[in-house]
Amino acid sequence: MTDSRSADLSGLRIDRSPPRPRERTRRNAVVIAACLALLLIAAAFLFANRTRAVEVRVAPAESVGGAPGAAAPEVLTANGYVVARRRASVSTEVAGRLEALYVAEGSRVREGQMLGVLRNDEQRAAVRSAQAELATARAARSEAEASAYEAGLARKRLQALLAKGLVSQSDYEEADARAKVADARVESAAASVANARARLSAAQVDLARTFIRAPFSGAVLRKEAEVGEIVSPIPSSGGLTRGAIVTMADLTTLEVDVDVNEGYVARTHEGMRAEIALDAYPGDRYPGRVRQIVPTADRQKATVLVKVTFDSLDARVLPEMGAKVTFLGDATPAAGGTRVPSAAVTIPKGAVADRGGRAVVFVAEKGRASLRTVGPRPYGEDRVVVSGGLAPGELVVLDPPGKLADGARIKPAGGSKNPDWGTHAW
Repeated sequence: MTDSRSADLSGLRIDRSPPRPRERTRRNAVVIAACLALLLIAAAFLFANRTRAVEVRVAPAESVGGAPGAAAPEVLTANGYVVARRRASVSTEVAGRLEALYVAEGSRVREGQMLGVLRNDEQRAAVRSAQAELATARAARSEAEASAYEAGLARKRLQALLAKGLVSQSDYEEADARAKVADARVESAAASVANARARLSAAQVDLARTFIRAPFSGAVLRKEAEVGEIVSPIPSSGGLTRGAIVTMADLTTLEVDVDVNEGYVARTHEGMRAEIALDAYPGDRYPGRVRQIVPTADRQKATVLVKVTFDSLDARVLPEMGAKVTFLGDATPAAGGTRVPSAAVTIPKGAVADRGGRAVVFVAEKGRASLRTVGPRPYGEDRVVVSGGLAPGELVVLDPPGKLADGARIKPAGGSKNPDWGTHAW
């Protein structure tokens, strides 16, 4: 019986011997096949997503001031500086010591905003004195009106008694004279009130002149005086007084003044198209137009001053920046119907996207999205100007989806080709 129990227990013992070689090979093959199947499924999924075309809407890039596909010849170039058409050295109307200054270089101010104030204790005292004089004059007028009212009542009573024969004619005439004198005193008191009111207005004007206010909306370019200095409308020749508080300019009126050689000024005309390149940003081009050709020449330099305005401005354009202006002739079609790259084109705002902190646009080229980095600037309410990187007539993707990447396949929204896409987009 002991032997049978030993045989049963030996059958329950775990077999810890290594697996046979054939079983191990079969197990590895199953694992490898499963991994390959997963890789194939993932690759197929990625390939399907990669080849799936994204539906987009497009719009053509337009040359600034001309039709798409047109290039304007350069007539001549000239150098100049950015200036503000509206600029002023703000001074005070009276001499005094500057007590406070509320702005600094770069401050943006509104029309009528207070820039500084002079010491004005004397003017304030004059205003208070004029106010007191006006109150006294008004009280005197009230007293004169009361006396005139009393004298008028007395005259009426004597007139009634005179009709009944109860008083003499002389008594009535005396009361009538007193009433007329009282009326004259009322008029004199009213004139005194008007005089006091005028003196108060003059005192208030003198006080208001101690406050320096902005003549128009703009930006402060320079501080010309400091708190504690004496300022005056007419500065002294010895430099003891300042003639201005600040220098400010309206930055919405920036334009470029260029000197054009008088031998070439005939090539320009008012309204002529131009492109402005700032020395600070040589890679950008700002569209503009000739606003004015000043009707006089500089005999020493043999030049004529030409003023060129910006079609659109951005915050980077500052007064006194150096600029180069290229004057453009009338637009002419490109030879052979090919697109000629323009220095500046306009596109809808919705075509500009952000990728990694860069402003980019996607151009439709042969059914794929081509990513291009741009530097857009405002141009009207719903468009921007792009300098370089785009040619007039190229199609940009509107409102590009976040998943759209460079080289991705695209197709017209709605499933059918739009004639606006053209052949070059595919």
